[in-house]
Amino acid sequence: MSQNNALPKKFISSAKKCGFDTALMQAAGVPHFYAESNKILSFQKTAGLEMKAQSFKEGVKIKLIVKKGVKIKKPIFLCFGILKNQGKQIILPEIILEEKAEAKILAHCTFPIAEKITHRMETVMKLGKNSRLSYQEKHYHGENFGAEVLPNFKVLLERGSFFNNEFILDQGSVGKLKINLEMELKKEALVEITNKIVTRGEKDKVEIFDKVLLRGENSKSLIKSRAAAIGGGSVFLQGETVALAKGACGHIDCQEIVIGKKSIAKAIPIVEVCHPEARVTHEASVGKVNQKELETLMTRGLSEEEATDFIVKGVVR
Repeated sequence: MSQNNALPKKFISSAKKCGFDTALMQAAGVPHFYAESNKILSFQKTAGLEMKAQSFKEGVKIKLIVKKGVKIKKPIFLCFGILKNQGKQIILPEIILEEKAEAKILAHCTFPIAEKITHRMETVMKLGKNSRLSYQEKHYHGENFGAEVLPNFKVLLERGSFFNNEFILDQGSVGKLKINLEMELKKEALVEITNKIVTRGEKDKVEIFDKVLLRGENSKSLIKSRAAAIGGGSVFLQGETVALAKGACGHIDCQEIVIGKKSIAKAIPIVEVCHPEARVTHEASVGKVNQKELETLMTRGLSEEEATDFIVKGVVR
């Protein structure tokens, strides 16, 4: 079952800002689910993909199931947002990949004229044995610092499964963003987590908490975060990895830069090893823009602002 795939212009323009292929997003036959506030705008299933959704007073609930052994060739697009300047939205996704299933999800959240917006998301993901999921989420919160975005993720990886998770917010203002991600890995499961964040003003506040439990033998994880606090914005990143089994291996890699007065960047890596044959490592750095790099770029014709922007893009690329 499907509905008309006609996205509002504001959804399309913000998706372009985030670098999405908007023509593909609107192409016939591409699996997707799009919702504005608590209204389901459009959805499209495909062979091997079950999709159930319902709306309620302040949001929508959606359940996606990729069936056993099915490999979804086209990306699955998810788009959620509020197009008014005020409002609340609650999104309740449940995403399940059955054994040996494979899929790529491109998720997009937008609040293009947010002045007083609250968006909450409670996501549950379950990856069956030897399944593979790539999940990329990009946000655009407008230019008015008026969004409060509060997503929570709980992810379970069964034996031999692989999960690549990428979150990007590097366009426009942030407002308030607080992400909690908890992951549990069974035997030989693998997860890669990447965060790329830029704050641009004193009203921007980012807090990200990533926690990985390596419960299974030979399970592995990587938490990689890149952030820039600009113009008085603040960023707090906490990556935690707990290794509980033989051969479990994890690494936390965090880099942040600070630009402008009152800007604040903090990073806390937490490592815990509970088995003599497990290993978790970490590295973290917080600092200012490299002055030599800045001067080199300016001698090549860039203004200080352009040179700074170039360096920031290099950090969060």
